[in-house]
Amino acid sequence: MKVLEIMRRIKGFSTPLGGVDWDLPVPQRAVAEKVVVYLEDLRVLTMPRAVIHAVEEPGHCVASVLQIRETLTQILMEPDAGDELAENLKAMRAACRRFLNAAGPNHSGDVHNRFESATFGAALGELRAVFGIQLGVIAARYKIELSEDLESILPASDTDDE
Repeated sequence: MKVLEIMRRIKGFSTPLGGVDWDLPVPQRAVAEKVVVYLEDLRVLTMPRAVIHAVEEPGHCVASVLQIRETLTQILMEPDAGDELAENLKAMRAACRRFLNAAGPNHSGDVHNRFESATFGAALGELRAVFGIQLGVIAARYKIELSEDLESILPASDTDDE
């Protein structure tokens, strides 16, 4: 048994003169799994764009992206995120900022005409593309299975054209 595994099982010890307790950091894989589980249920990433325009107001998408950005920031502040995972999360957070900038300065997400609708759709497509790339890297690095919904935003493989 490895030392870290032993330390995970034993969280401290006591003697008549005192004791020592410790908490081991959550492994980076666990943090990566937490990110994937969080993103799995976000319709702004997985719902077809046509359905979003028909069913949801773009303002809901903007609110969701604001929440995603905030959550990614919280995860980045965890000491166990690790440098490699942090780079993926920072890229996702930057994509959120670009989406919010494209959605409008007031972040209301209201779409009043075709131009705004096309701009919103392009921004949403870019957001999903960045998240798809970063999730692909995370899934491969930490050997995490993605849900069908998240797989739908991964970049197409070279064999998809055949």
